[in-house]
Amino acid sequence: MSVARPLVTLLSVLTAAVLQTALFPALTLFGFRPDLLLLVVLAIALREGPTSGAVWGALAGLLTDLLVTQAPLGLGVLVFTGVGYGVGQARPYLAPGSVSAPLLLAFVSGAIGTAGYGALASLLGEDRVTSTLLLQASLAVALYNTLLAPIVFGVVRRLFERFPRPSARVD
Repeated sequence: MSVARPLVTLLSVLTAAVLQTALFPALTLFGFRPDLLLLVVLAIALREGPTSGAVWGALAGLLTDLLVTQAPLGLGVLVFTGVGYGVGQARPYLAPGSVSAPLLLAFVSGAIGTAGYGALASLLGEDRVTSTLLLQASLAVALYNTLLAPIVFGVVRRLFERFPRPSARVD
């Protein structure tokens, strides 16, 4: 069994976490930064399906909880796992060569992921979350993720083509 594909995927998620914590706080759009980890999970789920989307979403959510946010531990895991699984489930219904479907998914998943995260944090007693802030953040992150989606999807596609999943051997 080849470990190259899972290792490359792990490095992609870790690289996104580093960029999200080190670079993107300085590159905001309307005061908000993109959710690069969510975009990477989205790209993986679109390529690999719901199981991989959920597994890598859980890992990316844990990294988000540990590195990026101050909300209660586990919210990122829950939100990212749900988004990864949901996008993976939608994959068979998308046209294979569609350019607009991944962009639409980037927008919708950015909005739903941010809104879901904020709503859950609010339910758990986070006082800083207001409905106005949640709406602004959801729209800004969704827009920013949509702008970055072609780059992230292209990088993930090239990595996955360069390191294909090992095919099952029939003896």
